[in-house]
Amino acid sequence: MIEIKEYEMHLIDNEIAANTRKNYLNTLRQLDAFLEINDCALSKAALIKFKQYLREHEYKPKKHYTMKTINQKITSINVYLNWLEREEFITDKLSIKLLKAQTMEHRESITKSDYKKLLKNCDDEELELFILTIGNTGVRITEVCSLKVSDLNQKTILVENKGKERAIAMPQFLKKRLKKFVRTNGITDIIFAKDQRTYRADLKNLAGKAKVNKDKVYPHSIRHYFAKAFLENGGDSTVLQQLLGHKQIATTTIYTKLNSNELSEQFSNIKNI
Repeated sequence: MIEIKEYEMHLIDNEIAANTRKNYLNTLRQLDAFLEINDCALSKAALIKFKQYLREHEYKPKKHYTMKTINQKITSINVYLNWLEREEFITDKLSIKLLKAQTMEHRESITKSDYKKLLKNCDDEELELFILTIGNTGVRITEVCSLKVSDLNQKTILVENKGKERAIAMPQFLKKRLKKFVRTNGITDIIFAKDQRTYRADLKNLAGKAKVNKDKVYPHSIRHYFAKAFLENGGDSTVLQQLLGHKQIATTTIYTKLNSNELSEQFSNIKNI
């Protein structure tokens, strides 16, 4: 029922990344199997039933798809449906609506106090600079692990993520410390040259030493802290969008929302008498 072979050739011809291609095709095979089992053709009604199936399906015992995963699958199906229409495999316009969340809650990230504890208890200069770099620029782990010694001589640094570049600025105090670090250690190319797994593990170990909840300490949490601090200090969300390299402002506004613990803390401070 699903034109998988032809669509795969289309994806390859358009140089879609292998991992993305694999995810698209796996979802389409899942949809194809659903249509066959239920003996129904590709239609609006069938797509709505498939969407409900994704919400209820246990891909492993007691394991359900997250909303994010379901929406990724729906998006890949919608892209496929657009292709079907363009290639005139279907005459009617078909699509599935994404699931809507009542609230968008981010993972609990480190606080200012946590951030200071991590720095205070860090006796590894490289890890300390790793934390300071993300905490003062908001770069992703892939981006911080791509910074070069030559970047330190630039007024603005170009970082790349998923084929897209953006410019970031680095505070002078941080540049000076990084220059001294690379000079002392004879580094000539990549500043943070360890693999990402090592930095993640080092952060967890530091969290234990600093008595900070390990679940809150990971590279993206420091990026999140940068974003929250920027907004709390009067920064504009549209500027933050550029700083973080978000394509959609909706992604950036997640940082303006409070998670459950933060909401609880805010309510505990209310005393209307």
